[in-house]
Amino acid sequence: QLLSGTFRVTWEQLILLAVALGLMVGLWLFVTRTVTGTALRALAMDRDAARLQGINVERLVMSTFFIGSVLAGIAGVMYGLYYTQISFQMGFLVGLRAFTAAVLGGIGNLPGTMVAGLFIGLLQSFSAGYISSRWTDVIIFGVLIVALAVRPTGLFGERVVERA
Repeated sequence: QLLSGTFRVTWEQLILLAVALGLMVGLWLFVTRTVTGTALRALAMDRDAARLQGINVERLVMSTFFIGSVLAGIAGVMYGLYYTQISFQMGFLVGLRAFTAAVLGGIGNLPGTMVAGLFIGLLQSFSAGYISSRWTDVIIFGVLIVALAVRPTGLFGERVVERA
């Protein structure tokens, strides 16, 4: 284990961080630099226009769910390795926090979601350490409510013009 100041970082934590960062960068590169990623972004903007451009919408939706499931499986394995236990309901709170990060960062904005996820993790750690772990969820969802009241599209979301 590495010691630095008043906090302790283990090799396992560094490895998990490296894997998580690698997966995030890989997903971002996939979405922004590949033909399939371009098709995904086109589909997110307008389903009918994507279909008119020759994109197989059903296949793309299935591949999106496949990619999401693979990433969720990897995250579950990493969570299980870190906490050395696995239970049936261990993913509920993690999934709820992931959804909160997606909303807070701006739906469809990968870098915003990543920053919001990091922010939620830090908020969870600090609120549990300095206030009480009982209040962690209240604080996280309170921040989400305040952020959405100020910026309804999320912190990094873009204003979208609604179509008639």
